[in-house]
Amino acid sequence: MPQQIGVAVIGMGVMGERHAQVWNELPYTRVVSVYDVIAERTAECAERFECLGAGSIEEALEAPGVRLVSVCTDDQSHLEPCLAAAAAGKDIVLEKPLATDPDEARRIVAACERAQVKLMVGHVVRFDPRYQAAKQACEGGEVGEPVYIYARRFNVVASGWRIRGRTSVTFFLGIHDIDAMQWISGAAITRVQAESCSKVLGGIGTDDAVVATLRFDNGAVGVLEALWVAPAGSPNSLDARLDIIGTEGRVQVRVGGEEMSVDTHQRSVRPDVTYGITMGGRMEGALRTQLAHFARVVVEDEELLVAPQEALSAVNVAWAIDESARTGEAVDVE
Repeated sequence: MPQQIGVAVIGMGVMGERHAQVWNELPYTRVVSVYDVIAERTAECAERFECLGAGSIEEALEAPGVRLVSVCTDDQSHLEPCLAAAAAGKDIVLEKPLATDPDEARRIVAACERAQVKLMVGHVVRFDPRYQAAKQACEGGEVGEPVYIYARRFNVVASGWRIRGRTSVTFFLGIHDIDAMQWISGAAITRVQAESCSKVLGGIGTDDAVVATLRFDNGAVGVLEALWVAPAGSPNSLDARLDIIGTEGRVQVRVGGEEMSVDTHQRSVRPDVTYGITMGGRMEGALRTQLAHFARVVVEDEELLVAPQEALSAVNVAWAIDESARTGEAVDVE
């Protein structure tokens, strides 16, 4: 693999910073340019990562040496940078979800296919060893034919306040589990019925929680729960579950109850030890594994672990859930 693949990072929020950090820590990639709609943020990150602080998406893409792009803008703002990157012939790793609108999601996939550039959506739980082990158990026949599939993902209330209605709890949190449920079980969600409520975040026009019952194409049923108003004092900021019961067995994944904690007189905290843990001054974990995989996809033509059509399927399901919650009616998934 070449020693230095040039990377542009578009969107320098929490995830953009993490992408840039990992790209600069991997031995064969380096950040060439960064861009954020907030000019001050662009300048800060350009100084931190010792790269060009671009004044536009196009300038970031045109920086010498850029071969691949991390798109880390807000969930609802993926279309413009992805279309620009595809038109510029750059391979794209895109933070989940693919988009929050099915039509925009299809446009992104189509643009990348026309330009013959690689596209991978960052469904990072696929790079979590716990979910990988669950996938292997299902593929190995230990579970049998899935009968019931349950998943939930809870975040503390700071998440809901930070996003402030720019996307829904389904697209921000539930999309992880929609993808995981379909990927691990090998069954597609075909019909949803959802309910939501808004007591804490109603003032900013967004739901606190959504619960959906699901029908799968193999006849299985399931439930998805997504919530981002867990108490601020919760010991872990993420509480996630996956449970697949089949004709031959059961597989379970638990996230957030890691067997380590930091305790003070004020609070007990269970830090993330899987997705982005710092070791020896550099970031390790699932995000690093994901980005290293995509670099190999770009250079060595390794098979993508998240296909664009799988990411598009997750968008269609998430949209159907939000539509069902809005109308009170069951919705068939496209």
